[in-house]
Amino acid sequence: MDDKMTIKKLTGFFVILLVFTGFTVYYSEKISGHVQKSNPATFEVRGSEAIMVGVINEDIVEKVSTLIHDYPKVNKIVLLNVPGSKNSWKTIEAGKIVRKNGLNTHVPKNGYIASGGTVFFCAGINRTVESGAIVGVHSWSNNIIDDASILPKNHPYHKVYLDYFEEMGISDEFYWFMIESAPSFRMHYMTEYELKKYGLITN
Repeated sequence: MDDKMTIKKLTGFFVILLVFTGFTVYYSEKISGHVQKSNPATFEVRGSEAIMVGVINEDIVEKVSTLIHDYPKVNKIVLLNVPGSKNSWKTIEAGKIVRKNGLNTHVPKNGYIASGGTVFFCAGINRTVESGAIVGVHSWSNNIIDDASILPKNHPYHKVYLDYFEEMGISDEFYWFMIESAPSFRMHYMTEYELKKYGLITN
């Protein structure tokens, strides 16, 4: 009898726990699934938020445009697990659409963004990162340049990034920090101090 009562109490406790932490459990499941599969980025709308998971690829402009058109009440993109991008130019173009439409961006406490995912995050009007979230940056490369940090600062290849960050209200100091923080094949994970210093978070 006592055992049954204990089981009932424990069951009730876990039900309550799931009610209050269900969103976090959902986050964890989505993270593990997409880290393994590296699926293209998708958006799942929950009220006024769109949960973003996956790698940014060539169709990100269309996906962001569709999100804004089909869900006008969405005002925040929650970047749960966005580990990078396959097309920097499309990432920047999509980011400009986010900014033009006044959306905010957020990384939850168990969220992960890196590389192009961090560039996309910078598009938010208000940008927030919860304690525990991981934000990664590194230098970029393409089929011509192995590492952007070796280019002189007046090289025209830098301009598209510098213009983008300026449009997002972020100092060019962040861009130089980004490409010098780690080579293109590695990752630097930003501290809370760095996030504030370079203006990635707005409050």
